[in-house]
Amino acid sequence: MENKHAQGKTRRTERVVQDNQQITLDDRVSVLSEQVERLAIHMEKANFADYVQLLNRPRRMIFYSLVGGIARGVGLGIGFSVLGATLVYLLQKLQLLGLPLIGDYIAELVRIVQSNLGNPYVR
Repeated sequence: MENKHAQGKTRRTERVVQDNQQITLDDRVSVLSEQVERLAIHMEKANFADYVQLLNRPRRMIFYSLVGGIARGVGLGIGFSVLGATLVYLLQKLQLLGLPLIGDYIAELVRIVQSNLGNPYVR
């Protein structure tokens, strides 16, 4: 990004001014053309046209938002299940070690989880 100086001049236009001491119309057009070209390149990189097209179609935006929400929800559910199963597995292994203070607590927790796994209606 070019820094703006006094009177809205950029470094590029200052170079032109230093050469001629007055900006001609052709110089202004060439500087403006370069700036527009840079802006167009940045907008292409940001997929700005696709975003504007998406905003012009609210049904499509709602559909994509719905699908994205469902995917996040399913991913969260799967991730929590894997994490929970890993935790229960580690607790079972800790129970086998027979730790004196937390062994009874872990055994009770594992027994509750295993009894609920066989019961389709969790109380």
